[in-house]
Amino acid sequence: MAARRPTLVRRLALLVSLGLGAVWVVAVLAMALVLRREQDELYDQQLVISANTLLPILSRGVRADPHATEADADEGQNADPDEALVWRLIDRDARVLASSPAAGAAVFPDRAEPRRYARTATHVVYTTDYDGTGLAVQFADPLAERREAFRESFLAFLLPMLAILPLGYVLVRWITAKGLQPLDRVRAEVATRDSQSLAPMDAAAHPAEFSAIIATLNGFMARLSQALEGERAFASNAAHELRTPVAVALAQVQRMQRETDDDGQRTRLAAMEQALQRMSRRVTRLLQLARAEAGIGRGASRTDAGGLLPHILRDARGDGTRLRLALPDGPVLTPMDADALAIVVGNLIDNALQHGPAGTAVAVSLTSDRVLIVRNMGSAVAAGDLARLSDRFTSRRSGGFGLGLHIAHQIAQQAGGRLELLSPIPGQDEGFEARLHLP
Repeated sequence: MAARRPTLVRRLALLVSLGLGAVWVVAVLAMALVLRREQDELYDQQLVISANTLLPILSRGVRADPHATEADADEGQNADPDEALVWRLIDRDARVLASSPAAGAAVFPDRAEPRRYARTATHVVYTTDYDGTGLAVQFADPLAERREAFRESFLAFLLPMLAILPLGYVLVRWITAKGLQPLDRVRAEVATRDSQSLAPMDAAAHPAEFSAIIATLNGFMARLSQALEGERAFASNAAHELRTPVAVALAQVQRMQRETDDDGQRTRLAAMEQALQRMSRRVTRLLQLARAEAGIGRGASRTDAGGLLPHILRDARGDGTRLRLALPDGPVLTPMDADALAIVVGNLIDNALQHGPAGTAVAVSLTSDRVLIVRNMGSAVAAGDLARLSDRFTSRRSGGFGLGLHIAHQIAQQAGGRLELLSPIPGQDEGFEARLHLP
């Protein structure tokens, strides 16, 4: 299975989303750093305020009860240092005079530096200045509590930010699709152009960014139209110029055949007649091709296809006894031009007579729902070859020009109909069937 090709909308949406994603990552990391710094500053301020508030209270308490220190320290041996705020009251010799219950489980710095912060294995410790009695407080905030608070705050910020990524991609894709709609309109307008319609596009109807592209397309279509017109004129003129000389030469050869008694010369003249007839058919095909490319298709009035078919079959090339015609009871009206219909049906019948085995019948039928069916027997056509039969200069066997089915397909398409080729015949193992769906 072929890999799905990325669209321009998807590519732009992905690239813009990746750029926004990179900005998002930088913003989140910057936010994490700012959050961590601001949170540490807040906790540090709380340490300073708490320590300075406790110092006079603890100083008075120690002076009132000098023996409270050891009992308080013993109570905190089993306390969890990751949860509790701890403090110690020290003197200038760094002796601990009083402490909180959990202080015994906390790690304090070896040296006490007044009005400084110290980060230990378990806490951030702030030491106050010594008061008039020579006492200071060391107040400690657990690092685990700070980390937990940072994680919770950061996750509360990160989770909503993560939802922005898919929402941002969807929004960018929608905006990109809306922004590239003018490109779709240009594509749709180009898709309407074909060999029959190469009018220049209106650049003013599209955004200014497409002006250069539209100008290039208009120049290309103008050159293509000129080339096609030259090709059509050459084919038409060449066919017209060749038609009379070929007809004259064919008449002369046929006359010479009747007047000669030499069998060898008659054989050579027969071969020459066959070559001239083939050339005459080719000239006819070239004229039909020129008319098809000129836009023949719909007529000014409706045509009765059922009434026209017997006349077309009567003029068919080859053995008319091989043709079998089936018509509906009532008229079958179509807006297709009578000459165009005659060209299409004539080519389909010629194709069937040429490629069907000699002596086999060619069935031509018309249904009441405006479907003309031409069938001939013979070996089935491979699916790959069948898809290319309506291409120009494509022939199943030697002897064909590869123009009949192409002309029929092109005229049917211009008239609003459709030519369908099937092989083998539905329900059988061989044969070829052409279905012309009339407009």
